[in-house]
Amino acid sequence: MTRATDGTRTWHNRAMRLLLAVAEPLALTDGTLSASEARDLVATVWGAASGALVDACVLDPGADGFLRALAEHVTDEVVTVARDTRGRDVPVTFRLGPASPGGARTAYVEAAALRATVGSALTDPPGASAHPDQGDLGARTSYGVGQVVAQAARLASRVVVATGGLGAHDAGAGLVAALAGAGDGPLTRGGTALGEAGRADAAQVLAAREHLAGTELVGAVDSDLPLLGLHGTNGALADADPALAALGQELERAHGHWAHEVSRALAHVPTGPASRSLLAGPTAPPGPGARAAAGAAQSVRETSRALTALPGAGAGGGLGFGLAALGARLLPGTAVVADVVGLDARVAAADLAVVVVDALDASAVHDGALPEVARRAAALGLPVVVLAREVLAGRREQAAAGISGAYELGRDLSAARARVGRVARTWSGSAPGA
Repeated sequence: MTRATDGTRTWHNRAMRLLLAVAEPLALTDGTLSASEARDLVATVWGAASGALVDACVLDPGADGFLRALAEHVTDEVVTVARDTRGRDVPVTFRLGPASPGGARTAYVEAAALRATVGSALTDPPGASAHPDQGDLGARTSYGVGQVVAQAARLASRVVVATGGLGAHDAGAGLVAALAGAGDGPLTRGGTALGEAGRADAAQVLAAREHLAGTELVGAVDSDLPLLGLHGTNGALADADPALAALGQELERAHGHWAHEVSRALAHVPTGPASRSLLAGPTAPPGPGARAAAGAAQSVRETSRALTALPGAGAGGGLGFGLAALGARLLPGTAVVADVVGLDARVAAADLAVVVVDALDASAVHDGALPEVARRAAALGLPVVVLAREVLAGRREQAAAGISGAYELGRDLSAARARVGRVARTWSGSAPGA
């Protein structure tokens, strides 16, 4: 390939170099293809149809997918034991990245590994629904996530926690309790118990921060939901299942109380190079009288707003909030995976980028793998093609997202194979349009 004088790309006398990024599984009528299976299908058919050199990767940081997406690049595994969301001890794996020249390592933890699935607890009757009942969901805890983070922090200077798929709505309280070394109390009993949390419980946030001193903490969030409000994590719970509306309201009150207590504990944490918090602004030393009290109250309100409205704080049933309270940066999970798999360099080496999604809709256009690839490709003038089981976004929306072409794969495996071949020949220049 050469670059023309007008900045466009063309290739001659050599094979096209294709970057293939698969975002998610494909739900075909004759079976769902996992992201890895979709990657292999498209890579094989595209290469055979066009002779292209295909560089394929999976960008799938959602529930149960984060560690799989990193597996080829972060190969060291550590197995430990931690509580699942119902309190049972289970084996769980996290990954350790390679050591830097200075010896620093990054650990990758997936919260979904602690989710208590149907049939995994003694309380699950045969044939139980995959959706937990209201009381069960309100009692599930993120305690085990904290146990794994504590273990990971002993081995790495940076710990990345993927929040998706946990199935607990305790606003990260269990995470905090585990890191603080607390074995029991309101923070360990699920989201609905947080209405009972007091100052002593919130002080465990400070103890947990001390435990993680010297460790960089990152939350790889699967959504930008805030913790509270109509569009927060509890509102999303009710939207997903109207039967959980009452529980959502109960959790909203309990989370609000917990957030206030945490904000009181954090309001006077200093900022600057020695602080792990980027949320609370500096506060003046307490002084006598109502002026000092008013200043303290204002500091609590500002800290609470910063934490609860933070995009991603509501991810993982509020696990993002717990991580942020501990000083973590919250980053989109896809961006974290993209950096680990070296997406920038892979885009730079390609002549064409192809992104596979299940449905090309408003969500796929604005969140996840597609915009991550499109942003990097646009900087290099690289065309981006989307393959999707169904295309719902209009041409104007596609153009705004930097998409050069979008093609429906069809509903079954046979149709998908045929369409990939036609699109491959189209973009190789060896056949008319698909």
